[in-house]
Amino acid sequence: MSCSSPLVDAQFIPRQYEPNYAYPLLVLLHARGGDEDQLVKAMPALSWRNYVGLGLRGPTPVMKRERLSGYSWGADFELPDRSGFRVRPRLSEAESVRRSLFDSEADPIDRLEEGVFTGIRQTRSLLHVHSERIFLVGCGEGAAVAYRLGLSFPDKFAGVVAINGWLPGGFRPLGRLRACRDFPVLVVHGAWNSRVPLSRARRDVSTLRAGGLRVAFQSYPCNHRLSSGMLADVDTWLMNHCTNQPAV
Repeated sequence: MSCSSPLVDAQFIPRQYEPNYAYPLLVLLHARGGDEDQLVKAMPALSWRNYVGLGLRGPTPVMKRERLSGYSWGADFELPDRSGFRVRPRLSEAESVRRSLFDSEADPIDRLEEGVFTGIRQTRSLLHVHSERIFLVGCGEGAAVAYRLGLSFPDKFAGVVAINGWLPGGFRPLGRLRACRDFPVLVVHGAWNSRVPLSRARRDVSTLRAGGLRVAFQSYPCNHRLSSGMLADVDTWLMNHCTNQPAV
């Protein structure tokens, strides 16, 4: 675990790590109430050997009964309620300039992006990572983060895996339509997920496909928790995309 990055992180190193081989990197973004270890602990069930994993901790503590119960990624990524998506207030140009000049505290989204990219840079300085095989893997609220990062910086990532998640509110997923065309996305979702209904996942998939993204979608006979079938399909999808790319 490292605290030198703006986001606390944990790493998964493949069994029999080969320093001369460029590994795919999975940036692991936990669900609400989780932490940097949540998806790192699931890595052996995905693959012991195929990937380097970078688990990141959300910046916002989650409190239950006045006790810390985990972390979240902040209000921008909360599950939208049934009345519609959460809309982030738009600032006037004058207010945006004023804040950039006089407000010392950075925008939460800017801090999050910097934290993720800093974590990736630090991991690449320690382990041999393939520069064109960096995937965002998010679960629940972490999937909303993965969507936002991947669709905002499609040139920086090889794809997004969204597990039981949703598109974030107040964000235009097709805002970089030309850059995101053919950007690969895998959506896996529990058919019995009462927290995030399957219908919401289907709607998100339709939105992305309408913009020309290559979205693979599969549902499973489970609730909001990870299943072995999900992880097996995620591994297959990731490896297919890795083997179809030229080596660096």
